[in-house]
Amino acid sequence: MAKVNYSADDQDVTTILYILLKKREEIDWQTFYSYWKNVHGPVSARLPGQYQYWQYHLTHNWDNIWPSIDGVEYKISEEEQLDGIAELTFVSEENFKTWINTAAILDSDQQNFVSKAVMYITTHGNSKTYVNSIENSSQIGKIDVIKFHVMVKKTNAITVDEFRKYMVDTFAESFWKSDLVLKFRLHLLEEHDNSLPPAPGVSHYEPIEKQYQAAFEIAFKNSIDMETFLNSEAYTSVVKDHRKYIKQFVTFLEQGTYTFVDNGKLTLAGQRTSTVAELITNLGATNQTQDKILNLMLDNDKSRLVI
Repeated sequence: MAKVNYSADDQDVTTILYILLKKREEIDWQTFYSYWKNVHGPVSARLPGQYQYWQYHLTHNWDNIWPSIDGVEYKISEEEQLDGIAELTFVSEENFKTWINTAAILDSDQQNFVSKAVMYITTHGNSKTYVNSIENSSQIGKIDVIKFHVMVKKTNAITVDEFRKYMVDTFAESFWKSDLVLKFRLHLLEEHDNSLPPAPGVSHYEPIEKQYQAAFEIAFKNSIDMETFLNSEAYTSVVKDHRKYIKQFVTFLEQGTYTFVDNGKLTLAGQRTSTVAELITNLGATNQTQDKILNLMLDNDKSRLVI
């Protein structure tokens, strides 16, 4: 029986922001994640123009997931670790510009919980979900699958075009065609713009040698399916070419996904904060999702831009 595929949910997306975040050293992880999802997230979600907005809360680099290939780096330094990724999508250049013109309000808030934010962009269909059989597109919290976010750096010997061709024509195909892979989403990243001005107390600078050229999101039902896939012909057949194209393969386990905007509209997390949304969802308190309660809580706020 073929698995259901929800990958068409984002087929109209034209531009994506993929923002790598590192927390302030002096705050603990619980404070970082709580502030990001309950304070910063709902504010960010209310900016106009967004089609989707996700927060991915991560554990630090797992360097022992993939079968080791000589010449490919899997470890990173403490300075290079990530604590989270924010992904925002847009369905037109006009909507992207609308968001850009209002996003300055976020700069003053970043300093409360972030020490570094590196913003990558993808355009012209260079982000694609090849397969997604995870039913809930508006996820709030931890989902019952194993999901990783992997940052990829190309080797110095090949061009960006050669690297992208390999990632799309060879690498991605080995993943999305496997019945063991629940989700595979690939981003081909543009070079990070180091001319972006820093926010107060927050670095936006990333040396060219530290930058990534691709990222992907991959999910498995359980550890057995993951190990079976990694030992399958579908995967091992492409591994032999890794060292030619891939210099670094950095893997982060996802702790939870928090969806604040979906299909151009605020989700429950965007409306009421993620913690409140999780409580409502876990208890099945459907009365809290009725319009009369939402209008009361949001003071009849209908200013949300619907794309």
